[in-house]
Amino acid sequence: MPRPAPSILPVTLTLLGLVFSLVLLVATLGYAAPTSVPQPLDTCRSNPQFLTAFNVTPDMALATDGMAMGLVLRSSTGDYQLPTWDDAGYLGPLAYDRRGDVYVAPTPRLSLADNPLAGAATIWRVNSATGQMRPFTTLPGAASERNPFGILGLAYACDLDMLYAGTVLGSTPSSEHGGVVAIHLDDTSQQVVLPNTDVMSVLVVRQGVGYTLYAGLARRPLVLALPLDALGQPRGPAQPLIDLSHAGATPQERARKLRLAGDQLQIDLVPFTYSLQANATDTPQIRTLTWQWDAAHGQWEPLHHTSNP
Repeated sequence: MPRPAPSILPVTLTLLGLVFSLVLLVATLGYAAPTSVPQPLDTCRSNPQFLTAFNVTPDMALATDGMAMGLVLRSSTGDYQLPTWDDAGYLGPLAYDRRGDVYVAPTPRLSLADNPLAGAATIWRVNSATGQMRPFTTLPGAASERNPFGILGLAYACDLDMLYAGTVLGSTPSSEHGGVVAIHLDDTSQQVVLPNTDVMSVLVVRQGVGYTLYAGLARRPLVLALPLDALGQPRGPAQPLIDLSHAGATPQERARKLRLAGDQLQIDLVPFTYSLQANATDTPQIRTLTWQWDAAHGQWEPLHHTSNP
């Protein structure tokens, strides 16, 4: 008696099961979980102790971007300035640490008489207790009449107790010698973490278990991202993070300041050239662009832009 032909149903089901398993495996391997929102790394900052000597008001803040030379304490009751706060001439970047010490760097605005070239590479510290401003450390490189600018960005990283400085020191119209320097606040030791790249603004963020340094370039409307390890040292090459032109930045605008506000990244833009005359103004032309974190794709997306008065 002839044997019945074997059913192909079990074989078909088996093959379908294998195909489904392979598809599921490929999909699983190719799936990227939503990336966590970048978190600020300067939330431990403290107000300087010397503020208690003033008539403190809720709107009181230290500033370097007004018409007065040096560091100024602004409030609704008036502006205040201690005697040493204009010793370095006009100032630009400003950062606080966990102890309430304040770090500033000279930025020429009107003439080299107010900001001599010899001082362009020096970071100054305002003592939290006394309010006295003194030179803190000097970075490698020097300014010149062709490029009188030096340190353009400062950012403090709480977890690392380090100060990161973005510079254009020593650069010429045809070559970049600036970068980002990491400074250990306990002993002022330094390490160049991003070399031969002119940087205007810096920000360090925490993302998951790691850190990332954001660097706004001084020659292009672009922000780079440099991955850092647990000690604040580079653990890979810098990669493009944000093309500012995608949100309406002009070819001449640069990221002057970077700051996190929740899941948004706010970037102040200013026109910048390496000419003191072209950048001298009592009213900086600042625009603020905002990016929203897209967790599904792990990237910043342009949101909107505003103009500052």
